[in-house]
Amino acid sequence: MPGRTLPPLNGSNGAHEDDEESNNDSDYESEAPDATTALEELSPDEFPAYFSERNGRLFHSATSPYPLPVDTPEQTRLNTLAGILYRLTGAPYIGPVAELLAPQPESERRQMVLDVGTGTGRWVIEMAQIFPHVHFRGFDIVPIATRYPPRNVQFELHDVNAPGPMRWAAGMFDLVNTRFVDMAVLDYTELAQEAGRLLRPGGMLMSYEWSRLPAFDPAMGQDPNVHAPASVQFFSAINAALAARRVYQLAGHVPAFLASTGLFTDISAREYHVPIGPWPADPALHDIGVACLSAQQEYARSIRQLLLDSGGGTQHAVDSLVDEYLHEINSVRGLVSILYMVHARRL
Repeated sequence: MPGRTLPPLNGSNGAHEDDEESNNDSDYESEAPDATTALEELSPDEFPAYFSERNGRLFHSATSPYPLPVDTPEQTRLNTLAGILYRLTGAPYIGPVAELLAPQPESERRQMVLDVGTGTGRWVIEMAQIFPHVHFRGFDIVPIATRYPPRNVQFELHDVNAPGPMRWAAGMFDLVNTRFVDMAVLDYTELAQEAGRLLRPGGMLMSYEWSRLPAFDPAMGQDPNVHAPASVQFFSAINAALAARRVYQLAGHVPAFLASTGLFTDISAREYHVPIGPWPADPALHDIGVACLSAQQEYARSIRQLLLDSGGGTQHAVDSLVDEYLHEINSVRGLVSILYMVHARRL
């Protein structure tokens, strides 16, 4: 099946007319694993077929197990999470990315980055501005990303769970970014193996995943089962509904998946306990906590449809589950959301 690209708005390719290189650069064919793979542009009138509306929320209509909406409130939540990451790390990446993507004027090989599950494309666009000499590719199962990308960016449509290799040649990419993909990917080992194929030796994989288990700040020593029972019930219901779709939690397990492939080395993992709510005394953590609380509130509203679809309870029961969770995160001090960041080098 040919790759599909998002069409430009108003006939523009997102680049200035006098740029020597446009988004539709002529060497796309060389990115494919075989000469028969071609790119086909998605026409604007095809967009509605990718979406469906349920209970006032917009969802993808594809075969992906991803259960969350793809509308403006959900995209705002994802942007809030991206802002939290930036506050924690000071950059839209982790590890030695600046060194990895430093300009190589003497090399004829162009530097390439791939973003898996690109969503709005915000990360790709931010990175493309930081590294204007690098070529970026982002893909998702539905056309959410902007059609006004920078000239060094191309967005495409692709199902991450589709069988077989992706269309790009082995060793093409310097960096593969997998961020918040655990509700979309059925087999992370397969994704890690494919990332290993796509990465050049010495290239890097990045992973960011949020835990789907309630937790307290370690300094408080509190048991969620005792002090946050609504959160325990809420996430237990979510994890059971996702397991029915063969979707299992990645957070905390990515290093083991990467190691199991035998393709990666220098696997580095870091765990952040991100406050939920304004309870931290530290001003920076206070602001992060306010942002995280907002994201968790929207997450609870966005996940309602999954809980309804799972058949685990009536609408009243689901509403009560969500409401009790919202009340708890607004009133209980010390709750945190655990964020796992991982980066690894391709052997």
